[in-house]
Amino acid sequence: MAYIFLNCFYSILSGLVIYFSLVFIKQNWVNTIYYFITFLILPPIAFVITNIISNNLALSLGMIGALSIVRFRNPVKNPLELVIFFGLITIGISFGVNNKWGILLTTIIVSILILSHIFHIAILKYDKINLFKYSFAVNSGINKNFIEVESSSKIEFLETNKYLIYSSSNNDGKYYYKLALDNKSNIKDIKKIIEKNESITSIDIQYGD
Repeated sequence: MAYIFLNCFYSILSGLVIYFSLVFIKQNWVNTIYYFITFLILPPIAFVITNIISNNLALSLGMIGALSIVRFRNPVKNPLELVIFFGLITIGISFGVNNKWGILLTTIIVSILILSHIFHIAILKYDKINLFKYSFAVNSGINKNFIEVESSSKIEFLETNKYLIYSSSNNDGKYYYKLALDNKSNIKDIKKIIEKNESITSIDIQYGD
């Protein structure tokens, strides 16, 4: 029994680690209390289900039928969000079968998230080209308008802007900001405000179709 409780705790801890990894790499879509609770609850749910239906074929078939009616009522707006949810479920299942697989999958997910973030920053720093034009967007796959700003100093207006989806800085004193907006007029308003700032070195606007 102690072994079961320990693995259940590990599954919750894994969800917490992945959550804070996403916050660390500035995935602002996840930074709400609802996602925080989801990341804590989803792995142990999958863990408990795995332990309940193990070695019971009839119960397994019944559980599959019951789970087939479960739906996410709010639309998944980001492909990464869907992948993370699937990963959390798989982690819970893994800890229900063999905790080594759960630990391995958690490590892989966290490592990929952090390494991809570092790679993105490296592209910005050395090539000055944003290779991932729609990377880390709140609504990837949905038409949006983006404004990307490069500055030689921190801009408080952008740091606290509600449309900010990504920000970073590097050792040579460059700051990068990316905002996503539905309304084109809001893009123009933000540009008028920030283009007066002498520390800004470039402003790139991308309009959705």
